[in-house]
Amino acid sequence: MTHRIKKWNRLNLIAGIIYLLMFSYPVQVNAQRFIDSLEYSIKKENLRSLNSKYDKQLNTHYLNTILFINQNINKFNFVVSENYGSTFIRSRDKSIRDEHFFTLTGIYSINSLISIGSSVRNNILSDNRKIEINQASISNAVLLVRSNPLEEVFLTSFGGYSNNRQIGENDYGFYYGIEGKVDQLELSEVLLSSEIKFQNEDVSPRKNATRYFNLSAANYIDYNISNHISAKFIQNKKDFYYQADSVTSRSFNIVNNIQSRQESIYSLQDQLKYNNFLNFLSLQVLGRASLRTIERDTRYRTLLNASASLFDTKINELRLDFESILFYSSRNFNATLKFLYAEKDEKHFTKSFEGINPIFFEERSRMESRKNNNSIRGAVSLSGEVNISNIDRLSFSLFQNKLKYDTPSNDNYDDRDELLSIVRIKYSRKLNPFFEAFINAEGTQSHTVYIFSEKSSNNNVNRIIKLAAGGNYSGKNISSFNSFDVSANYTVYDFEDLNPNYRSFSFRQFTAIDSSNIRIFRNVSFNVYSYVKLSEQGDFNWAAFTARPTRYLEEIYAEPKLILDHNGFLFSAGLRYFSLRTFNFNGLNKVIDSEYLSLGPLAGINFNMNGRLLFRLNGWYEFITITGSGKKEQVNFSLDMKWDF
Repeated sequence: MTHRIKKWNRLNLIAGIIYLLMFSYPVQVNAQRFIDSLEYSIKKENLRSLNSKYDKQLNTHYLNTILFINQNINKFNFVVSENYGSTFIRSRDKSIRDEHFFTLTGIYSINSLISIGSSVRNNILSDNRKIEINQASISNAVLLVRSNPLEEVFLTSFGGYSNNRQIGENDYGFYYGIEGKVDQLELSEVLLSSEIKFQNEDVSPRKNATRYFNLSAANYIDYNISNHISAKFIQNKKDFYYQADSVTSRSFNIVNNIQSRQESIYSLQDQLKYNNFLNFLSLQVLGRASLRTIERDTRYRTLLNASASLFDTKINELRLDFESILFYSSRNFNATLKFLYAEKDEKHFTKSFEGINPIFFEERSRMESRKNNNSIRGAVSLSGEVNISNIDRLSFSLFQNKLKYDTPSNDNYDDRDELLSIVRIKYSRKLNPFFEAFINAEGTQSHTVYIFSEKSSNNNVNRIIKLAAGGNYSGKNISSFNSFDVSANYTVYDFEDLNPNYRSFSFRQFTAIDSSNIRIFRNVSFNVYSYVKLSEQGDFNWAAFTARPTRYLEEIYAEPKLILDHNGFLFSAGLRYFSLRTFNFNGLNKVIDSEYLSLGPLAGINFNMNGRLLFRLNGWYEFITITGSGKKEQVNFSLDMKWDF
């Protein structure tokens, strides 16, 4: 009896917390970005890592650095998080884009139930392109109060001040909210997890807000049967500036207008897992219903420039998904059978307002209604693997997908049906302990049919056939993977005889790949990766199965190098060769059109210290020759580092 009373009191406490979180605040705003995790709800586990990457490819430079420190010192916990990314493209007009996200949080534990602290955040976006939102930043400083009524439950309330800057407008105001988390709390054979967040940023004249609630319950009926139910609500509201037109600017004495975008998502999902029934079958069944709404509202509007573009809009999207997966497992045969069915209904609405001519409203409503659509998708797939013997293995996969897309509007002719079929089979045989050979065949066919004659000229059938063979050798001092494949891609229009602008075409390709490694000495090896691709494009006649070639491509790549393994370091040096030649056709004769040749040395350093420090530096210098452009030289390199300190 005492145990039951304790469990009942615990349940009442959790229910009270959830009730407080759900109903203590008005739920009404929110959207544009989705929440991956709660902002102030980081576990108190020591973790320190630094990741940095720099790439220079052709004329593009990219830098990304991520620093994360979560450190406990007695009763004090502090978190430092920084993510900086920069992209620079050197061209006629230089493009520079920088993004910086920084957070510093400190928490002091007064006792096992209450902690207090503060947090500072700064997010910056900078872009030199002449666009409306090319400069933006958000900075805030808050005080935190965190409580842990149970080991698996905690709440964090926060409040402070925020500065939100966008296209030259600086707004200040209060930033406050509450968030909480239930982390795998066991209640009467149910494992409960939940996250909730309420956040406001009142930076007058703008207001941004977030509402987030996620509740999941897992009921393990027995060792092999479980049921997972989850409900989610996400709402984000974002106010942003954009340059006002001249009439609106004069009417309201403003430079920038304000537009609000609010996105709300409601989702309910149930997943049933039944493992090992009949000792060789497992089943998963999932059903999900979701509703998504997107609303746009403009702050300042004047009837002096009344037109159909003056109205705000709303989008409602209802989606239903059902998925069933059956697993079969035995000693020599494994298979997966999957069914999927999905429906989506999307409706676009126009918001009216007083005083405007109804003709404009009807015009905009008609334009928005053209976007209404509903779709039904069904798919079935079967994949498996058969161990014919100890040395023979056969794998296969079948996929069938049907999409039906309808638009209710009489002014929209995008209604279509799409059918996709994919078949793949692979046979492999281990000829000896060192060498395994394989052959592979794959076929794809897709058919797109537009219902109305206005777009039926786009009806086409696409067929792809691919055959491949190769082998993988792995010996004491030599390892090598080689594959050879041919593929053919045929696209045939249903009515090309009626419309000469649509011509059926083909694309055929031969590819040979070699990746080999030869150990010369104990710590010295020779490695090569290379491929050859020969491609042909042409006009195609399916009925006669004949093609008239129009373009030919020859692509060759080779990267031979020596590798030295010494005390955890891998040093490599070699050559990089890349050639791409294109040809046109004069009758059946190939005539060279262009040539791109890149040749130069490469080098690299790799280091791994017990998985805690990873370092990689690879680069190459290339001498480039391009038809009609002369010669040039450039450096390319990539630097990666990961340090768990």
